[in-house]
Amino acid sequence: MKPTIVKKMCPAMKDICKVIPACPTGAMQYVADEQEPLGGKIVVDETRCNECGVCVTECCGHAIVMS
Repeated sequence: MKPTIVKKMCPAMKDICKVIPACPTGAMQYVADEQEPLGGKIVVDETRCNECGVCVTECCGHAIVMS
């Protein structure tokens, strides 16, 4: 199962996101995007993801689910 980010629940703030540093493979990343309401978004690099689920437990907004 792969992690999916529930966009409307994700605060998408690079400096407070616990998921980015917690991911053991570096699959969770912040991408600046002026089209997004907060100026960026958290994304999953599926080529690096090992489906460990650490992101689900570390997400402070409960915005990541395994599907």
